[in-house]
Amino acid sequence: MDMAPRKPLEKLQDEARCSICLEIFQDPVSIHCGHNFCRSCITQTWEERTTNFSCPQCRMTVSRKILRRNWELANMIEAAKSLNPRQDREVEGGENLCEEHQEPLKLFCQDDKKLICLVCDRSKVGPLPQG
Repeated sequence: MDMAPRKPLEKLQDEARCSICLEIFQDPVSIHCGHNFCRSCITQTWEERTTNFSCPQCRMTVSRKILRRNWELANMIEAAKSLNPRQDREVEGGENLCEEHQEPLKLFCQDDKKLICLVCDRSKVGPLPQG
């Protein structure tokens, strides 16, 4: 199956997406391993932790939280938005809502390998005992 080559703008948009919410970065920050996330996404991911902060992408762990504003990435995203101004926040239009809670799908569940909403994440119970 021949796939058409991706356009430069599509590649740029993919690189400008947070791997937690899958949206264009909002207030991008770099963490200890160099991966980037929206400040609110990584803060929420680490919300109840006081140590052992692990990267959602590579799983590298450190004992204290390190968030560094990524000015270069923020500037690149602003420049990319000017190339395609109508795609500022594409999800807000109503699609990509949780069928159960009608909330935006903002998180990726590693266990289920799918997008979930914040309500699904908060109501998630730990793993069931095996056997």
